[in-house]
Formats: sequence, structure tokens, C-alpha cells
Amino acid sequence: MGELAEAFDPDSYTPPATGELSGSAHLLCFEDGRTVEYRFVSDSRLTWKGAATGARAAGEEGATEGEAEYFALKAREGIYFVDYLAGLAPPTAVTLVLDLGQGIATSLVARLPQSPDVGQSLAARAARGEDLTAVSADFSSAAVDTAFTAATTRHPPTTDLVGRRVEYTYSPTERYEHIYLNEHFYTWHCLLGSEKGLADTDHCHYLKLGDDLYLFVWREKIIPTLGAVVVDFQAMRTMGKIFGHAPGNEGRTDASGVVDFRVGARARLLNVTSHGKEISA
Repeated sequence: MGELAEAFDPDSYTPPATGELSGSAHLLCFEDGRTVEYRFVSDSRLTWKGAATGARAAGEEGATEGEAEYFALKAREGIYFVDYLAGLAPPTAVTLVLDLGQGIATSLVARLPQSPDVGQSLAARAARGEDLTAVSADFSSAAVDTAFTAATTRHPPTTDLVGRRVEYTYSPTERYEHIYLNEHFYTWHCLLGSEKGLADTDHCHYLKLGDDLYLFVWREKIIPTLGAVVVDFQAMRTMGKIFGHAPGNEGRTDASGVVDFRVGARARLLNVTSHGKEISA
């Protein structure tokens, strides 16, 4: 992951971080009863304080308050992608989609595997009926600055992307294509750059944030990795992050040796495949 972060960095099409949240505070009231208050004390540092009725607060086992460096990206007016490292074992990253226009939020808590899980073969995982990737992704919905009720909306799962084949150019030297196969899997293929010629099919998740606006999350199995990006098919761009193990101190790391780096790309729709109805035998 360290090499990939370095490859994506020069002349990247990643949008700059925004400081619009600096000085603000928001209370997230989750559907399971948890509450977490986030204070954005600067454009790069936040604190959280939670009263958890569930198993965790802000994605952190047993921790009800803390602080961390973060970055925020502005997806659209009133919609922010916020990301920080929780600095735990196993390595944990928290991503928030703050939708201040609708007064709702989605929280994604991602965890990387540690030994011995990271060394488990795909065959062994398949034999136990487990996901082929040991990277976990937990999603939660919340209301912002008000109680979560039966009337609170959510960012819902969607199949809107299924069938699309999209080219993503991250920089003049890094280009990939994605083929969205179904509601659980997609195929990636590197067309240009450090992984040119490589391809795989991995587990993924899709949430609809707005008109032509989606949160796309993938979990890789060969090199344990999680990516989370906002895909905007009106602006034809993406913005987000990739989270994985790193051997050194590239990018933002904690003591466990992980990297959590910003990415962004220009998007081009190549085609859309529409499968017909099944033919009865």
C-alpha cells in the first residue's frame, strides 16, 4: 500500500481538503441509541465524545472520547466526506458522510486484519464459509443534531451502478476501470500505472447519497485493503480514501503501520450492460 500511495500522489486529481467544518460541532444520534458529538477544532483536528448504549462509540471499542487528525472533502453543497484513523488494534479507520442538508449521516468503521488472520489462505476462508477478504466494514445511520426516529431518512443501499463500466483517471499516470457486476461484487482493472495489467473481483457496497451521487466502498482480499469514495456522475469525478497496511510511514500512519490516503479521479462512463429477463426452462 505504501508503493500505491506514492504512485497516486504526483499530480493527483484528488480535490483539496476543505476547512468548512472547522469550528463547528455536530451531535450524531445513531439508530441503535448511541450518540457521538464531533467537534472540528481546526481544519485538520477533531474530537469526539460519545455515550454508547451499543458495543462501541464512534467505532472505537470501549472508547467514549478521543481526538485525531482528519481530512474533510466537500462532495456537494452540504455533503462532506470526513475520515480519520482511530489508532486501535486492529487498525481502524472511521469515515463519516455528513449530509447536513438532509440532517443525516452515514458512519463507516473499517478494520484491517492482524496476524494470524492476515495470513489465512483464500481456500481456508472459503472452506469455512467466510468472506474471502478479512477486511471488515460496518455501516451505521444517524440523525445530525436531532433524535433518530422512525421518520429519519437514511442513505439507502442501491443497485444504480450495477451494469456500468467506468474509467477512472487518478492522475496522468494512474488509470483504472471498474465493472459493477451486481449488488455485492465489482471487477477492477488497472489500465495504466503501478498496477498495469492487474485485475481482480472484490466485495463492494453501494449507498445512494443523492441524485447521481453515491458512496462506493470496496474490500480487497489479496492485499487487505478498503477503499471508500464518493462517485458523482453529474460532475464525473470521485473523491475519498484508500486504507491498508504499510511497511513504513507513508502518508498518515499510526503505530500499527497503516496508511490512509486521499484519492480522487476523473470519471468516464464507457458503457452500460443491461441483462435481459431470465428465460424459463
